Amino acid sequence: MKNLTKILLLAMLVAFASCQNETVTEDTSALSEEEVVLDELALENEILVSDGEEDETFVLNNDLTTEMPAQDLSFSLVSKSYSGGSSSCEPDIEGFELNLPETVTITTKDPECSSTGGAFIGLDIADGSLAGADYDAYCVDLEGFIGLSTYTYDVYSSYEDLSGLEQSAGVPLFENASDFDRINWLLNQDIIGTESPLGGTYTFGHVQWAIWQIIEGEGNNCTNDCDYLSCDPIDQWDNDKTYNESLGLELVAAAEAGEGFVPQCGQKIAIVLASKTSQSLVITVDVPEKEEVCSDCDGEVTELELEFDWGCAKKIDIVQRDENTCYGKRIYCNRSVQPGETISISGANHDGTFGSKIYIYINNCYYTTIDTDCDVNIGPGYEKGVFNVISGASSNGGELCEYVKPEPKCYRHWGCKYYSKCRYYSHHH
Repeated sequence: MKNLTKILLLAMLVAFASCQNETVTEDTSALSEEEVVLDELALENEILVSDGEEDETFVLNNDLTTEMPAQDLSFSLVSKSYSGGSSSCEPDIEGFELNLPETVTITTKDPECSSTGGAFIGLDIADGSLAGADYDAYCVDLEGFIGLSTYTYDVYSSYEDLSGLEQSAGVPLFENASDFDRINWLLNQDIIGTESPLGGTYTFGHVQWAIWQIIEGEGNNCTNDCDYLSCDPIDQWDNDKTYNESLGLELVAAAEAGEGFVPQCGQKIAIVLASKTSQSLVITVDVPEKEEVCSDCDGEVTELELEFDWGCAKKIDIVQRDENTCYGKRIYCNRSVQPGETISISGANHDGTFGSKIYIYINNCYYTTIDTDCDVNIGPGYEKGVFNVISGASSNGGELCEYVKPEPKCYRHWGCKYYSKCRYYSHHH
């Protein structure tokens, strides 16, 4: 067994030694001879056969020269320009509700009315966090009256418990207050202007009728006249009431799919404007994105996104120690990476971590390590050779905060790399 270990270690040393004399092979047809020589010399200076940091006591499970099938890899390679933060989005419904004003004053107006747009009524909000113009609004009750004027409303999220709101003592403001999830679903479907299976086109009136049917319940909906569910002329709804109600019922049935619906990023969330005297309304706003709260590296690193900051494509392998064994596990495998591309990797240990280090190879040769045990507080902005950390996460801290580069140490001798800066500090501080 000892002889086998010696043979494996000897093989690794031979492989590392061969990297010193390896010729960099890539497409140089478009480069001058001088540029090719400069590029090779630059990369030779970057590749560290032994920088004194790597742990050479483990043996790779796979030869670095062996291609590995894409379906076996646990990484994603994304070609994009990084603008900061994570590309994923988590909706912040709770934060949205906390930031809503208690009341709002609105000014109503005629909506833009056509076969492909419009709403029951339009409104502007002048002040507060909901300030904006040209809101499309729908009624969510059949009591009261609303015209072209200024009104004050109480403000609620449509995902709050609205069952306790009353029109008068013992009379609920909304008959089916638990069905606002279906209203949210309906208002996210871009229904107006689409064709009904029965023929004809859905208008804002069909959407409004469906909302009343869902919230107020069957038998209470538009029992007198529905003039204002039409554009011009306003009484055309009643000219073919049975047909129009059949289209409204189609939307009510479709909204059954919205039971339990919660809007996500890129969708709309409904806000209820409630009143005991005027008709209560519903408007929509964009779902807010939950802001990611970062922290310093804590525990061990679990995820990293690295940018390859080099002028030409190279083959990259990244290895971590396989748990507590003497073997290395490839977590990014034998792939050609273009300049500026990003590499996303995740820890392969049972707890999702990388362990103490990851080991990076370029063109089958050891290049450098990145400490992933949080002894170094890495984060976006941390650089190691030609690899820049774009984002990451740690096991106890979550999303990594931006890396703050420590001040250079001052050594009072002429050979100091930072001599001029040290001299400045010495004379002025």
